Amino acid sequence: MQTNFCNYCVDAISNVRLLGRAFIVLPGYPEGHFYSMLTWQLWCALLCVLWFYFLWTRRRFYLLALKIPGPLGYPIIGMAHKLLHRENVLREFGYYLNKHGPVIFSWLGPLPFLIVTEPQMLQDILTSPHCVNKGIIYKAIDDGAGVGLFSLDDPRWSVHRKLLNPAFGHKVLLSFVPTFNTETASLLKSLDNLVDDGEKDLIPLLQSFTLSIATQTTMGSDVKGNESMKNNKLLQSYQCILESMTDMCFSPWLCSKIMRQLFGKEEHYSSAKSEIRGFIRRLIEKKLAKDTEVPPFPQDKNIFLNLATDLLKRGIFSSTNVEDESNVIVFGAFETTANTVAYTLILLSMFSKYQEKAFEEILALFPESGDFEVTYADTQQMVYLDLIINESMRVMAPVPVVSRQTTQDVKLSNGVVIPKGVQIAIDIFHLHRSKEIWGKDAETFNPDHFLPHNLQDKHPYAFIPFTKGIRNCIGWRYALISAKVTLAKLIRNYKFSTSFKFENLYFVEDITMKLMTMPLLELSRRN
Repeated sequence: MQTNFCNYCVDAISNVRLLGRAFIVLPGYPEGHFYSMLTWQLWCALLCVLWFYFLWTRRRFYLLALKIPGPLGYPIIGMAHKLLHRENVLREFGYYLNKHGPVIFSWLGPLPFLIVTEPQMLQDILTSPHCVNKGIIYKAIDDGAGVGLFSLDDPRWSVHRKLLNPAFGHKVLLSFVPTFNTETASLLKSLDNLVDDGEKDLIPLLQSFTLSIATQTTMGSDVKGNESMKNNKLLQSYQCILESMTDMCFSPWLCSKIMRQLFGKEEHYSSAKSEIRGFIRRLIEKKLAKDTEVPPFPQDKNIFLNLATDLLKRGIFSSTNVEDESNVIVFGAFETTANTVAYTLILLSMFSKYQEKAFEEILALFPESGDFEVTYADTQQMVYLDLIINESMRVMAPVPVVSRQTTQDVKLSNGVVIPKGVQIAIDIFHLHRSKEIWGKDAETFNPDHFLPHNLQDKHPYAFIPFTKGIRNCIGWRYALISAKVTLAKLIRNYKFSTSFKFENLYFVEDITMKLMTMPLLELSRRN
């Protein structure tokens, strides 16, 4: 039908041209002027036809806008101007969600997009095989982190996920617990120097700590002695890449190397990428040099790199695949784990009664302070610490917003069809703070939210700190075990306090959760 329509338009324009040439030129009007006017009119008619055709092809988006409320914004840009600054994103999302309800429709430039905080719709989306691909905004991450599990499109993503799942099996995670304990012992030594020394920013220490864990459990135990690890150059490079990728997500023109050069952002970004890539490439080459034979299966799956290089030797992965996936795993592991630990300590400092409850539970398991060994079995007995970590991730979601896009039409359980080509912002931050779901105190910190009797009526997709469904986070168990081992030792050995008020926290969407002002914490020693 659309092809016939276009052919009809072309024929009509051709006939008008022939008719125009047959006209007798009127006296006083030059022949060239007449044809110039006719050509201009024809171009206007053609543009109008093309514009109406363009609107016709997008009619399903406009019909969806009639079913789902939301701000339409301005022509061409939609509401993109509201989301240019990362510190405004969560605030703007919250404003429109309060105004229009838990699901809103709008435009991000020419792209139709939904913002969703309704649990059943989230389940429909996250379990649909047609919503597996990440949103277009994540293409900015490909250049910095690499094309790996985080941003790969299906079906390549499904293949890579299946191949890499063994690196995060339960037995493998148990083998990491000694590393978690060893590195936490080093963290305690660093924190001992801060006891009774006023309020300090703990984020740099925690990031260095989690990066050391992530590189060891991903690449092997020998990386700790690497010069880039010792002088914190690797950490600085990762921080630079994270900052640059966030800039590119919110300012897409920075995805161009030329534009980054014009804005003075390319030099440090390129240098950081070279540092990280060189670090990973050397480890891969060292690993391959040790293995002279190609075994049918990995000899040791406890380290991610062993599995990835085995896939390389068997011709399943390319060298670029190994680099990209290794880089993405380290990125994902260290940043979110550091934030989860830091934000939990911040909230416990602000709500000291919950800190004392956690301390009493841990004290019963570990009567002696200092560097004690925490086993996996121990972590299973820390029931109240579980409540605290979950509540921390509810109030301060590690990743506040994730994105998907529809690759085919998706029919929701309420009967609404989301057409192919819609961008979907899954607003975890406001989902977790919805008073309709979590009650009138949804926006404050209270671990009782996760008591069994308070959870029994909650939708299973009301709490999704690591997302859920087909494309959930591959490392969510890793993150929780490492966080519990770390927090158990910290809460047992120190009491944390802060003068910063909870109501003054200002949350920033930054790929991972960030704070406009990071609260400083003071440490005092526990007996």
